[in-house]
Amino acid sequence: MPHYHLKYLDRDNYVSSIETIEDSKTSKFAQMSLRWWDKQLGWLAKGCIALSDESRHHLCYIFFTIDRYREYITIHNIFTPLCLRRNGYAYELLKMVFTIALDKHVKRFKLTCISTSLDFYLSLGFIYWGVNSVGDYYCDLPMPAGGLDGVKTMMNN
Repeated sequence: MPHYHLKYLDRDNYVSSIETIEDSKTSKFAQMSLRWWDKQLGWLAKGCIALSDESRHHLCYIFFTIDRYREYITIHNIFTPLCLRRNGYAYELLKMVFTIALDKHVKRFKLTCISTSLDFYLSLGFIYWGVNSVGDYYCDLPMPAGGLDGVKTMMNN
């Protein structure tokens, strides 16, 4: 079984990493994430985390914040380069990030997603409250006791 770990990326490391992305759609999303993070939160707010393998290759990326009161973890952007999709990397990354939130006793999670990502989140058990003003689906739910794997159970209960 592969061993994955999280790698915190500062802005320079993130830029270097996404330069290796070959497909244009993922590259555009990675650049949009960079511009959004620069404008909205800046890189003092931890920045980006990449899921890395034993060879230190970056497989999947996530931008998230935990507020200072530890009320919310907010998932801002998550993406996997096209050539690496369908390997469970986004699931592994989200699972590890939810574990970080649980370890910090975060109470709730929020996320938004575009329609093309909806099937992925629905497969994990997420439900959506609606669509925001820019057309993204959003949810705001309690942090499940079992982490990411506890989402389906929480929704069923």
